[in-house]
Amino acid sequence: MSSTKRENQSDIESYKTPFSVSQLIISLLLGTYFLTVEIIELSLSTYAWKQNKLEVYQQYLIFKSEAPIWKYWQLFTTLIVPLTIFATTKDLFQILTKKATTQRHLLDIIAAFQLYGILYTIIARIMPLESRLIEETSKDIAHDLNMIHWVAFMLNILGWCIPIFRYRESKYAKYFHLEKKKEE
Repeated sequence: MSSTKRENQSDIESYKTPFSVSQLIISLLLGTYFLTVEIIELSLSTYAWKQNKLEVYQQYLIFKSEAPIWKYWQLFTTLIVPLTIFATTKDLFQILTKKATTQRHLLDIIAAFQLYGILYTIIARIMPLESRLIEETSKDIAHDLNMIHWVAFMLNILGWCIPIFRYRESKYAKYFHLEKKKEE
């Protein structure tokens, strides 16, 4: 009897843990926040570029870099980044070590693509262009920045949707069937 329990326990541990309701709620709240910030950035960059009001956008970027409360809030929200990198990288490595459905593995790969894609877009593309636009107003820089904000917007939409798909997939994952066997 105890060997059967150990086998069931080891079988359960060999599967990826399911995506919980609390993870879904936290992910959706954070995703909504980051998506909202990106919508504001995209709207302002589109308005400034199309209406040729680059000075307005330049003033906004200066305000954003110097406003004390906003600066500290951004610093606080970037604390989420290392935790997310850790969780995403762990999920990627678990593709090799844990059992899960093909859909779950694919969602983990897409989540990693989204996270590392948005980090690259912000750090390597948006931040340098914003610094250049603060120094000099240029329609070309504003256009490039607007196009990159569109990419960031799409990646944020993807990031908002992934938790929904992960939760839906984990509801039907084999892990729950094994857990029910354990209870019986």
